[in-house]
Amino acid sequence: MNVTKGSERKSIFESPFYWIYVFSTAGLIGLVLLGPKFLERQVQEERSFQGRERVKQAVAGHVPSTEMSTIEDSWFRLQPLAWVLSVVLIGSWFVVWWQFFRRRRTNY
Repeated sequence: MNVTKGSERKSIFESPFYWIYVFSTAGLIGLVLLGPKFLERQVQEERSFQGRERVKQAVAGHVPSTEMSTIEDSWFRLQPLAWVLSVVLIGSWFVVWWQFFRRRRTNY
C-alpha cells in the first residue's frame, strides 16, 4: 500500500487547538468552582480600600460619599473572563471537530 504524506492522519494530541480546548475547559471549570471565593476576597479588598477613602474624607471634614461594595455591586467582574473562555472553548472545539471528527467525502 502506497501511503502519501498528505493522507497520513495526525494524532489529536498534536493539535494546538485540542490543547487550547483542554485548557480553556479547565479554566472555565476553575472559574465556576473558585469564582465565588475569589469574589468574596475581592469584595473584602474593595471594602478595605473604600474604608480608607471614607476615613480620608472624614479627616478632611467632608461627609463620606464612598459607597461600600457588595458581591452584587463590585468593581471587579468575572463575567468577561467567562465569556472569553467560552468563546475560545467553542472556537477551538469547532476547529478540533473540523480537523479530526467530521466526515470527509471520498472521491473514488
